[in-house]
Amino acid sequence: MDACPICDGVQTAFYARQDDYNFVVCRNCGFVFLLPMPSAAALAAVYDDAAFDVARYPKARSRMRRAMFRALGLWPHFFRKDAIDVGCGGGFVAESMRRLGARVAGLDISPGSIAYAKDAFPGVRFFEESFETFLARGETFDFIHSSEVIEHIGDVKSYMAFLAGIARPGARVFLTTPDIAHPTVPEDVTKWDMLSPPRHVQLFTEATLTRLFEAHGFDIVKRYYKKNAPTLQVLARKRV
Repeated sequence: MDACPICDGVQTAFYARQDDYNFVVCRNCGFVFLLPMPSAAALAAVYDDAAFDVARYPKARSRMRRAMFRALGLWPHFFRKDAIDVGCGGGFVAESMRRLGARVAGLDISPGSIAYAKDAFPGVRFFEESFETFLARGETFDFIHSSEVIEHIGDVKSYMAFLAGIARPGARVFLTTPDIAHPTVPEDVTKWDMLSPPRHVQLFTEATLTRLFEAHGFDIVKRYYKKNAPTLQVLARKRV
């Protein structure tokens, strides 16, 4: 039996079935994840955007507006510092941080998104690379933004090792992901649109996300709660 990606426990219980995929819950820590986990190749195929139209990006104006509001709230953590948006998509948050005084990079595996970002926001350094390839560059940052990414990652331990590898001592990480324990999640969780395998392969609670961060050298320093939105938003600090 595959071990829990967070606590290495080997006892799980059935949690839910959706679109022929089985989610289980760890009996030890409560983490919810797919078992079996799809292969890396299968997950990569989900994000094949060969037909992407670089000249257009869905709702670009509203994305830019929301990105600026997000960046304004995080401004003290990246002003005049080195920042990166991991899973940057079309580059809107990365560009917003640049406009507010950061030296910024953006990373994504989507060729279409990165092509759009490079064309739209030439002041940001964008990379279409895997975590492993980018990590080999040896670059580190004072601030890391990663929104709605971790729930897509098949190997969550490698993802956290990547964040730890690019974070300088004392660096801040702002991360968001769906909150499966939020009171707005339907009692029948299969009715929740965030239970969407194989795009979402795992789902967190505040407790499981905190445990994961702590295991990889980070402390949660702030939590942002949205009463009407089932989302976890945390600010973590890498231990010195």
